[in-house]
Amino acid sequence: MYTGRPEDLARKEAQAAEMAAEIAELMTRIDALGLGQCLPAAGRIAGPGFDIRRTTDRRWTAWSSRR
Repeated sequence: MYTGRPEDLARKEAQAAEMAAEIAELMTRIDALGLGQCLPAAGRIAGPGFDIRRTTDRRWTAWSSRR
């Protein structure tokens, strides 16, 4: 949970919303390829040929099913 100043929180929330919009646009573009949908799955996002997963160090990484 964020414990900083309210104005910093508002700025960071606005940045997060902008980034989320970019992610949504990318997922829409992936869906538009016609290979299959991007779907939420337990702790990850699964798409046609990839998974995006949370790592043990609380980062995100993309895994290709083509490896």
